[in-house]
Amino acid sequence: ARPLQTKNLEPRLCLPVVMSGSLGEFNAAGPFETRNFVDGEFVKSSSGKTFETVNPATEEVIASVEDSNATDVDAAVAAARRAFSDGSEWKTMNASGRRDLMLKLADAIESNKEYLSKLESLDNGKPWKNGAYSAQIDLHLV
Repeated sequence: ARPLQTKNLEPRLCLPVVMSGSLGEFNAAGPFETRNFVDGEFVKSSSGKTFETVNPATEEVIASVEDSNATDVDAAVAAARRAFSDGSEWKTMNASGRRDLMLKLADAIESNKEYLSKLESLDNGKPWKNGAYSAQIDLHLV
């Protein structure tokens, strides 16, 4: 599996974009992107600390993820406020442009729903039944 890619959709507006199939074949051993996504970039936590996330069904470590704290939350909130502030690209973009970006995100989730549902099942420790069933049940969790 390849890590998520960041792609500029507009000059200053960045969203994590997963093109069809770009998450690759799911592998329960990873690798998984575990950094925080803030202001259009994947970043480590300000403390540099991580913690292990564990499959509750097997007690096996899935991955080590960023141990975010108040400083990280403040940075994410500040970035979100900038993105929606007066004069920002998102705020000045017309409704159809915002719609198009949201549809791209929805398409990316849809095209990777089996991968995402397998990852969600692993994190929750529940069995993954099959793509048709599990992806429909777990997709809303994404």
